[in-house]
Amino acid sequence: MKNDKAPEESGEFRTLAGPGASEIRVLGSRFLGWAVPVKTEEEVAERLSKRAREFHDATHHCSAWILGAERREHSSDAGEPHGTAGAPILRAIQAAGLTDALVIVTRYYGGTKLGKGNLARAYGACASEALDSAPKRVIRRRRKFIVDVMFDDIGKLYTLANRCGWEIIPRDSAEGGQFELRVPISEKENVHRQVNDATAGRASCVEDGFWISR
Repeated sequence: MKNDKAPEESGEFRTLAGPGASEIRVLGSRFLGWAVPVKTEEEVAERLSKRAREFHDATHHCSAWILGAERREHSSDAGEPHGTAGAPILRAIQAAGLTDALVIVTRYYGGTKLGKGNLARAYGACASEALDSAPKRVIRRRRKFIVDVMFDDIGKLYTLANRCGWEIIPRDSAEGGQFELRVPISEKENVHRQVNDATAGRASCVEDGFWISR
């Protein structure tokens, strides 16, 4: 069944499973694209620094990134005319529906000015090709609950989890049973009530932040 919910509601996000690369030439200028998965702004800074060292003789290292479930984003023209490099790269990431992704496009100037339109198209195309060449995967983000139940109620908890499509993970407990429930973001409001109903109020259910597949 098709999932029509926004990523923030469904808790599922597309990202890169590995790097991708591209190379295009426009009127003598050479553009090298590199798409890579990242998780933090610190990692972005490290990747940019490494790229600048590796291609230290290049004219520009333009970039854009999107991070996290909230899709924080940033772009840099890195000395190119405003809006001709970072913005087209960012649009390529947005069009691919990705998060936790960084794209760097390195340019070697070929001696002929491209004009703003050609420049923007070159950066955007190079970024898109790098992203297309990279493997993708889905990150799943779930609300996490810790449930303590008596032994007689363990089967009821499993029945509830299976019926609702929640992940249920056994944990160690001194007495009875302790379980971790991983619940879609959109369903978190009903978890306490449903656990309470299934166990006649005998279970303890505590929200415990997020679980994110990495």
